Amino acid sequence: MVFALKLLGMRSHSMEELRRKLRKKGFEEECTGQVIEQLCMKGLLDDRDFGEQMIGSRTKRKPSGKMKLGAELRRKGVPESMIVELLREVDTGALCMQAAERKFALLHGPSEASRKKKLESFLRNRGFAWQEIRETLERYFPGIGNREDSC
Repeated sequence: MVFALKLLGMRSHSMEELRRKLRKKGFEEECTGQVIEQLCMKGLLDDRDFGEQMIGSRTKRKPSGKMKLGAELRRKGVPESMIVELLREVDTGALCMQAAERKFALLHGPSEASRKKKLESFLRNRGFAWQEIRETLERYFPGIGNREDSC
């Protein structure tokens, strides 16, 4: 229990992530299950709170789309049903614009078309959906033809 509290004192964890860390440290499965159950009952361990905190942190620091956020939550062991529920509440259209705004000032290239392609690749790598990327590109590059065959 002490080691688990130490880990939770450093940052929030999902139940599965904490279980993995306890098992890696050498604790028996039965013991880890009891510790996790106690922490949940005391309100110190909650996958929903963890997911909300993680999404909030990631979107402030490094705005990303639902695909990337979902993948990060899966890696941390958040259940799929909860991921779907948490991501339903995220406005990725605004996050896409925010990410583009930060990147746009740093884009260099010989032409508008090359800067547009760089921004498109950047947003795609951040896990945004094509519809969000297209709307963002139209805002930053009006008049440059849209590549409907992209993504």
